[in-house]
Amino acid sequence: MSGQRIHAPILVLLVGAVQLLFSGGVPGAADERGVAGLLGILDVESGRVVHRCEYRPAEDLYGGPRKLQFTGFGFAEGRLWVCSFGEILGFDDWPPRRPSARITLPGFNDLHHCRPWRGGLAVANTGLETVDLVSFEGELLERWDLLEGEPDARRIEPGRDYRRVADTKPHYRHVNHLFDVDGVLWATQLRSADAVPVAAPGLRLVFADGMPHDGRWVDGRVLFTTTNGRLVWADPRSGRIERSVELAALTPGLEQLGWCRGVCEDPRDPQRCFVAFSAVRRSRWREFGYWIRWRQPLAPSRIALYALEPGRLCETWPVGEGTGDVLFQLEPLARERWL
Repeated sequence: MSGQRIHAPILVLLVGAVQLLFSGGVPGAADERGVAGLLGILDVESGRVVHRCEYRPAEDLYGGPRKLQFTGFGFAEGRLWVCSFGEILGFDDWPPRRPSARITLPGFNDLHHCRPWRGGLAVANTGLETVDLVSFEGELLERWDLLEGEPDARRIEPGRDYRRVADTKPHYRHVNHLFDVDGVLWATQLRSADAVPVAAPGLRLVFADGMPHDGRWVDGRVLFTTTNGRLVWADPRSGRIERSVELAALTPGLEQLGWCRGVCEDPRDPQRCFVAFSAVRRSRWREFGYWIRWRQPLAPSRIALYALEPGRLCETWPVGEGTGDVLFQLEPLARERWL
């Protein structure tokens, strides 16, 4: 099933080739934690996943069961760096097969994204509710506490190995994704439904229609996903939400789209974008107080292409067997990395 087209209610001519790098995880039998980190490359023209890398560490690094999945990633120093629960793995080979470098610190817990920043990597340290700056040699250079000023905020214990803590919830902020605005590092925060500058006070983007996950610059604005299936365009310089599109309204036959995270532009057409959806699993919906409307079949994990003008679903590609894999970030690959 993986990589085969499943739904194209309106025929749209796709001109030219595109390959997408995606990250995620292979779910376990209980559907509550991943059992392998996942990197894959989808060839849009053929509809096939032309590369699939599943990562399972050879030993128990953290002293107990943990969700194992690849969340956000970034390219830096000639490597692909990918976040897992308590480590950032570096891949030198292409396509990525085995990690050749590792950055791990006792203060890491449930990492969600990394990106190059000031000669190192900025890291969304979701479990500790911080953004960390680490060197490529594994040194913690700076830490920004997203709960600073919260009267009931947790206290970070300096000597504790947080890689061995399976869950630090409940979270106040739940940082997900990092992006740059005029040289200032920003972060999306799921639980507080906003995006904020990390290191200095400034304008705050507030999301009224859902909880933001990924955010990236597209055509002079930042395009965000919300986990309930919206695309939101915003200007962080003015603090204004400029446009919000409900993707369910563009998706025939589905009211519940799944868990929405990754997004990227279609390099062939600025009015189209790819969006990653993960199948709804019971634990995620219990956590956020949602329920499944059983008037439809369970929507599988997939990558979908939407045309925003006039507004329609172009095509979808499922990822994984059964209800599919857990999907996180999407990135269009430069032509020299195509397979």
